[in-house]
Amino acid sequence: MALAAAWVVEELLPPDRLNQLLAWSSTNLANLHLWPAGHPVEALVVSAFVPQDSAWVWPLFALSTYTAVSALGTRRALLTLAGTHIGASAVTQTLVWWRIHHGDLPGSESHGIDTGPSYVVVAAMAIAIVAARPIWLRAVWAVLLAVAAPALLDGMGDAEPAPIGHLLSCTAGITAAPLARLRSRPLTDQGACPVEPGS
Repeated sequence: MALAAAWVVEELLPPDRLNQLLAWSSTNLANLHLWPAGHPVEALVVSAFVPQDSAWVWPLFALSTYTAVSALGTRRALLTLAGTHIGASAVTQTLVWWRIHHGDLPGSESHGIDTGPSYVVVAAMAIAIVAARPIWLRAVWAVLLAVAAPALLDGMGDAEPAPIGHLLSCTAGITAAPLARLRSRPLTDQGACPVEPGS
């Protein structure tokens, strides 16, 4: 619902105001710095609700978060998806910093535009593919992710940050679901010998 509202807002904003919003909420090096003018917490939170491209499709893909909550539980899903967003942003921006530091990218890339819910949604879709119920729903999410994959991974050959972040997010989602099921299983289901009364 929040992404649907963001889509409407982006359509209504004048181009200059939209560009200001994208620049302020971007999870780039300039905004993630704590000092002197950075605002990392605000950028990380707001950027997840400000689609940069194809804003109309993200509310549909974001329905996968309901499956993630169903599979992992509310708290674990929130920690997994938020952690994925933060972790993927940190890794990709560290890569940008490294490439700027070594002269592979111009310094202006520290102010690049990097917003959107894609890291969160890709992780949720991956969880849905592994753990959705009923089983046929897994195939639906697999097809949708496969359709989006060429756009999500575009630029991987040039080591661009976004496709690397999407790959990390997918890996995090695939890993999270089976780990959650393993942790929730009773001890006796994991091969432990139950203790007989009186023994």
